[in-house]
Amino acid sequence: LHPQLLCSPFAYRTYHKPLGYAGDYEMVNMILRDPLEGSSLFAKTVNLWFLSQAPAEAHRNRIKYLTKLLVEETRRVARDGRPIRIFDLGCGPAGEIQKFLIQDEICNHASFTLLDFNDETLQHVSRVLQDLKIKSGRRTKIDVVKKSVHQVLKDEAQPGAHQQKYDLVYCAGVFDYLSDRICKRLMNIFYDMLEPGGFLLATNVDLSNPSRNGMECLLEWHLTYRNCAQFSVLTPDRAHPGSAHLRSDETGVNIYLEVRKPHDG
Repeated sequence: LHPQLLCSPFAYRTYHKPLGYAGDYEMVNMILRDPLEGSSLFAKTVNLWFLSQAPAEAHRNRIKYLTKLLVEETRRVARDGRPIRIFDLGCGPAGEIQKFLIQDEICNHASFTLLDFNDETLQHVSRVLQDLKIKSGRRTKIDVVKKSVHQVLKDEAQPGAHQQKYDLVYCAGVFDYLSDRICKRLMNIFYDMLEPGGFLLATNVDLSNPSRNGMECLLEWHLTYRNCAQFSVLTPDRAHPGSAHLRSDETGVNIYLEVRKPHDG
């Protein structure tokens, strides 16, 4: 099937993985932009088919959810008379931040720390966000940092860890490639990074993904799937009872684990 399917730019990049891993920033960009890409009508049709599947739709839904979350949490903190501090591990192209900068001037009250381990991704996201800030006349503070999951875990053992606190910490998509043990460690770290009243979000692709076989057999795209029960186990150990909630997007393919830290810490 590959000679027929790989005419799709999305399928081609997903299968060949030019950066060495699935889910890179350009694959995400392809999911978000016009799906009618390809050198022929057939290629455009195949590309449209791939990007009409439930996981791609779930990713677009996730961007909408994250953009809304950025607006709501920034307004929450702005009511206290200060800018919000936001931490994002595995930022990729940061589609939600792009929309945030374009759509709502409340973004001027936000300060971002964006982490990714890939140089090309960081160069891309830095350029795109800076261009949007200039075009939209925004004052949003954005720091882009090269750091891997391994380095985040390693930093945990250093003196003075978590001196910098954040009002919103999120990790969208990274857990799809990590073990339960690593995810749990990260969730505990993230929770300790939160200010009192802060919000923590992690996402995962649900075990019920209807496109799993196609992703694995046709594109060699393998994820670590979890259902709601399995995902809830990753709730931070120090989270208060009742402070964690699970929800899913409209497709049921993406699940979100939301944790609110109490105002009394």
